[in-house]
Amino acid sequence: MPKQVSRAGETPKTWFRTERVFLSAGQWFFHTREGVDVGPYESQFEAEIEAGMLKELLREHGQGDGSLSIIREFVLESYAMGRPLAPSINGVAAV
Repeated sequence: MPKQVSRAGETPKTWFRTERVFLSAGQWFFHTREGVDVGPYESQFEAEIEAGMLKELLREHGQGDGSLSIIREFVLESYAMGRPLAPSINGVAAV
């Protein structure tokens, strides 16, 4: 069963076990180990697919200091393809 969690002053988020995917304000996001929430997506399935794609990119390039650059390129590429994302880092908009 999904779990509702939130910090004081935040919108409650429903977390799902698969790929750090969560629902917030009716939109789907995924959370990275680097502390970035990527989304919004229209469906849980779409968020899971995109999370898997980013996970593979990070694995190919190795994780570490360059991870945020890879995430940035992932978001910019999505924007260029007509799918603008609104990432946040630790709850603060990154754009």
